[in-house]
Parts: sequence; structure tokens; C-alpha cells
Amino acid sequence: MNLNEDLFYSSIFQLLLTILIGTIVLYSTYKIIDKYIRQKNKIEINNTAYGILCGSILFSVGYLISGINEIILNSIDLISSNTNFDGSIILETLKYTGLFLAVSIIITWLVVLISIYLFTIMTKKIDEFKELSENNISIGILLSVIVLSICIMIKPSLYLILESFVPYPDMPRIF
Repeated sequence: MNLNEDLFYSSIFQLLLTILIGTIVLYSTYKIIDKYIRQKNKIEINNTAYGILCGSILFSVGYLISGINEIILNSIDLISSNTNFDGSIILETLKYTGLFLAVSIIITWLVVLISIYLFTIMTKKIDEFKELSENNISIGILLSVIVLSICIMIKPSLYLILESFVPYPDMPRIF
């Protein structure tokens, strides 16, 4: 059996990076949801409507964050293949990982908050969080679908924003 060591180590690195990033992002998202939605609106932990909304928010965050590893690895490959690079690849990896992660998390949380906020504006006659605290499953499902749909729609835009930070080499311009 012939093992491609570079590919093997790259995949192990990507696996560990994904587990680390996923755990940190989903845990911090859950804590924010718990503090600013459940505790603020006095929603019980065993509330099904809240569980549906919380699950959809966590899924949306995971969905949006899922492709950032590829962008991080592209950046690392570009930096390491640059013969003129004199710095530390590890420091550059940490820099780009932190940058991509911070931008992704901020945009993701903003999208989730804005989508919930816009829905509450459009439905002025309904107090969504009161309905959630009363375990109104239909409101939980409706809010969940709004969050999921908007996150699905913005994923390409998020990745374009992240790609703008990748240190691609300058290409000659043809006029």
C-alpha cells in the first residue's frame, strides 16, 4: 500500500480543525441562544418550540461555517507554495484561521439575528417570543424555516467575502 503522506497529514489537520472550530462555534452559539432567547424570555428548557428554533439556529450556523476549512486550507497552500514567503507558516495559518472564523461567526450571528428581527417586524400582531414561551410549535417551526432559508441563501455571499481575504497572487491585467 502506497500512502500519500502530504494528503494524509492535510486531511488529519483538516479533521482536527473542523472538530475544534465546530465545537467552539456551536457551543458559543448555544450559550448565546440560551442567554438571549431562552433566559430573557423565560422559556423552559424542555419547550419543544424553543428546541425546534434552537436546533435550526445551530444547524444554520454549522451549515454556514462548514465550508470555511477549504478556504483556510487554500490560504495555507498559497502561503506555503510562495517561494518569497519568509514568515512562519504556523503564525500565518493562525492569522487566517482567526480572521476567517471571526468574519464567519459575526456574519452568521448577524444573519440569524436579522432574520428573526425581520420576521418579528413583519408579524407585528404576533409576539413570537411569548408564543415560543407558551410552546407554540407552529411559531417555532416558522421562525426556524425563516432562519434556515436565509442562511441557505447567504452562504455563497459569505464565502465570497471570505475569499476576498485569501492571499492570491497578483495576476497580470490584460487591457
